Amino acid sequence: MLRNLDPNKYDIACIQEPYLNPVNLANASNLSRFWDVVYPSNHHANLMCSQTLILVNKRISKNNWHIIHVNSPNVMAIELISLHGKVRIYNVY
Repeated sequence: MLRNLDPNKYDIACIQEPYLNPVNLANASNLSRFWDVVYPSNHHANLMCSQTLILVNKRISKNNWHIIHVNSPNVMAIELISLHGKVRIYNVY
């Protein structure tokens, strides 16, 4: 499914129940060319598997978004900043 996510059509994708490999990372080798893979802020500190992740299109400058800390493997958020203001996007499992 993720390899069919067209980076020319979408800027952000909120994924739930991602496949995580044995080192607890998304199989992002085919994604990293077009997407920044964002994990919950406590992803590696928590023994529970994360149930959410967000993909941010690399066309969006990292200067224009940041992760909002949420202490949960099932909830995560980012904040986008533009000339028009701020928008927060939450991915809740």
